[in-house]
Amino acid sequence: MVKSLGDKKVSDAIVEHIMTRIVSGELKVGDRLPPQHTLAAELGVSRTALREAVRSLSLMGLLNVVQGEGTFVIQSVPGLFAQPLSFAFSASRAKILEVIEARLVIEAKTSEFCALRATEEELQCLRDIADDMISNMDSLKVFNKLDLEFHLQVARGCHNAVLVAVVESIQAPLLVQLARVQELPGAAQRAVDYHKRILEAIANCDSESASTTMIEHLEDVRRAVTLCCNES
Repeated sequence: MVKSLGDKKVSDAIVEHIMTRIVSGELKVGDRLPPQHTLAAELGVSRTALREAVRSLSLMGLLNVVQGEGTFVIQSVPGLFAQPLSFAFSASRAKILEVIEARLVIEAKTSEFCALRATEEELQCLRDIADDMISNMDSLKVFNKLDLEFHLQVARGCHNAVLVAVVESIQAPLLVQLARVQELPGAAQRAVDYHKRILEAIANCDSESASTTMIEHLEDVRRAVTLCCNES
């Protein structure tokens, strides 16, 4: 059920609701939304408000309305926001330490919010990723992708579409650097250990511990990146 919040228009509340479902993974790229009359009834809103929300989401690049076929999810994050941000990060490869610094600010909060807001399903997803990381420590290519997926899943647990977009946008420039970092002795094991501690704090709804442990983890990453840069 979607309701207007204060001065917020009902259509804006619907936009937030659908974006949250997309960002959380409940609605995936390629999924078709229910017919408008069904979705309007499900959300407890008028079809007029729903149509206005769908138009807004289409302009944002999240939905595509195909005449006679339905409305489909075509982006997992707000495309108009994420694409230029991702370009800016990829254009600054020499400033990877600035990206790490930004992560310290952003992910201190994503871990804090995740500890307060994550659902049991989202927690289980984090557990599964952590387990998969342990199982793939002998394959750093897979391990590194799982590492970044863990951080993205923490952001999804915030239920904040903008934070998810930011975290997702900085992953591409990080992947190349991460491949070098994880080759350092003990780096992969430290990543696993930090992720376990972050997951435990989130599962215990301990937002302060989740945030401080995430900062410790990313400070460790920053030291490793600095070492790699100095060796280049």
